[in-house]
Amino acid sequence: MRLNQGSEHAERSARPEGPKAPQWPVKIATAPVNFGIYSARDPFISAAEYARIASDCGYEGTDLGPHGYLDEVLASDGPILAGGWHDLRFGQQEGFAEDLSALDDTARLLHSRNRFADMSSFAPKPTLACPPSGPLDAAGWGLLVRQAYRAASRCRDHGLEPVFHHHLDTSIETPDDIDRLLELTELELCLDTGHLLAAGGDPLAMLARWGHRVRHVHVKDAKDDGSFCRLGAGRLDLAAFLDALRALEYEGWIVVEQDVADGGQDLPQIIADMRHNRDMLSGLGL
Repeated sequence: MRLNQGSEHAERSARPEGPKAPQWPVKIATAPVNFGIYSARDPFISAAEYARIASDCGYEGTDLGPHGYLDEVLASDGPILAGGWHDLRFGQQEGFAEDLSALDDTARLLHSRNRFADMSSFAPKPTLACPPSGPLDAAGWGLLVRQAYRAASRCRDHGLEPVFHHHLDTSIETPDDIDRLLELTELELCLDTGHLLAAGGDPLAMLARWGHRVRHVHVKDAKDDGSFCRLGAGRLDLAAFLDALRALEYEGWIVVEQDVADGGQDLPQIIADMRHNRDMLSGLGL
């Protein structure tokens, strides 16, 4: 005898569902640089407005930005802190001790706002970098190796794992610079797709070589002229990059950046770009 429609529906409902694809353990953050905010003095918008816009656009966390800017929102139930930038004069004798002392303050602040287990994938990453600087000679590289160990130890003393951020117009800029840094030191990498593209690199090739050392990611697009733009408007193959990260089983923060200049900011355009960038990631399963 044929089952009636109600019985067919009940039978289908009772069947166990197939296994669901595991959720990729990443979180998405934004950053004050997307608003052209590089100083806590007289910022373009208040920290409260920044936090509200970030949440409205679908971002779970934020980079620290300039010291002092986000204090009022980080002290409350505001955005989760993904990491914080800190320049050190790597490869130079002059000024490094001063920078290292200041790193204690940065790491102490990040740890005080940490909502995860110490040293975990989502604990905020002290993001170390060089200030604007030229290529290093052999002596400079030797000094950098010793200084990198000292900087990493300071961060770990505060329960945080640091990462190194390569950057345009600094001593660690090109793919060759990054290769040498990772070969000579134990530092983990903050891979910034935009800065890598603008320096003549290939994010997919970098992941193929050093994916096992990538512990933090800044997703950024760049045009042929090196300028940064909204996702999809430049040379970054975002889908292929995310697929490669998944294949590496990357776990942690993806900070979406689209740096804008400090001055003459167009807030409606910034918000539109932030929504567009978040939608791009959503369309790719994030």
